[in-house]
Amino acid sequence: MNTPNNLRSADATIRVSSRASRDAPLMVHRETLLRDLPPPGNHEYVLVSDDNDRLIGIVPTREINRRLLASNPFERSRWVAMPIGAMSNLSLTDVSVENPTLERDELQCSAIREGDTLFGLAVNGDLFLSWRRMESLFSAALSDPLTSLMNRLAYERRLREEWDRSQRSNMSIGVVVVDLDDFKSVNDTYGHVVGDELLTLVGRKLEVAMRSYDVVARFGGDEFVALCLGCAPGDIEIPVSRLLNSIGEIALNVDGDRVHVEASVGAAVRHGGFSESLPEELFVAADNCLYEAKKSSRNAWRVEFGTGNEPTPEPIDCTEAITNEVAVAESAIAETTAAGNPTAPAPI
Repeated sequence: MNTPNNLRSADATIRVSSRASRDAPLMVHRETLLRDLPPPGNHEYVLVSDDNDRLIGIVPTREINRRLLASNPFERSRWVAMPIGAMSNLSLTDVSVENPTLERDELQCSAIREGDTLFGLAVNGDLFLSWRRMESLFSAALSDPLTSLMNRLAYERRLREEWDRSQRSNMSIGVVVVDLDDFKSVNDTYGHVVGDELLTLVGRKLEVAMRSYDVVARFGGDEFVALCLGCAPGDIEIPVSRLLNSIGEIALNVDGDRVHVEASVGAAVRHGGFSESLPEELFVAADNCLYEAKKSSRNAWRVEFGTGNEPTPEPIDCTEAITNEVAVAESAIAETTAAGNPTAPAPI
């Protein structure tokens, strides 16, 4: 049986010009701050490079503008000072095969068309496909299908990237591990459909509770993980307390029953001494704090490294942390206003 095929290929020629094109994407170093980005022109993406001018990431301009125009002044003040590399969820790595080289101003290839629309190019056995069309596919590979959060693969890669960035910039990084208490009994009593709905609600609560520049992922099963960037000593208690309160607000009506969710949290933060440790060890430290929370009456524990004090796990006082949050936010907004940046910057 013949099936319709709208894809076609035809001989084509790539002509390279030295003149600047209005459609050329903006290319910047990964440490370029969002507030320092030049206008991107007409292109929908910004290309991110490393120290050797190699392409390592692609960031949609719509996502950059969404953060530069954030309604919360505290969030906005943090985003404008963040490097664009922190937004590169889809990171590219080196490959062993060599890409086609341009020895002349022209390169013979095959144009792949979908009807009358150009979909990609085939050059020397390699494929160059439309990023606009493929972006959703790549994003799906790094996303949890139930909660739409990052999956474990994306989180582990992001942890290594943020660790390297923290080491270069001497900025702290924290790992927060969240485990839902006795969640198996929910599945056994109400079924996996209800369990999945609760997991989805937990994912949404975590996204809202954490700061927009933090990273939230589903690690697996009923366990979630977050990366908190740029926390001062003791500040990790604020997002941990906020997320526990948010999870405590979940109540799902199931056949007349109100199904609630409780969680335990372990957090570990490193403020310095990155060369003496590994990023995986920070996760292990957070997981050990989670174990302390599980076996004690306090459902959140933390440990901090590189502060000059002995790194000792200790419980988090969630009530006190929430009270201090308002003071921290007001102080940050006051500093931003005093620096002459009280309003949102212009979008790129």
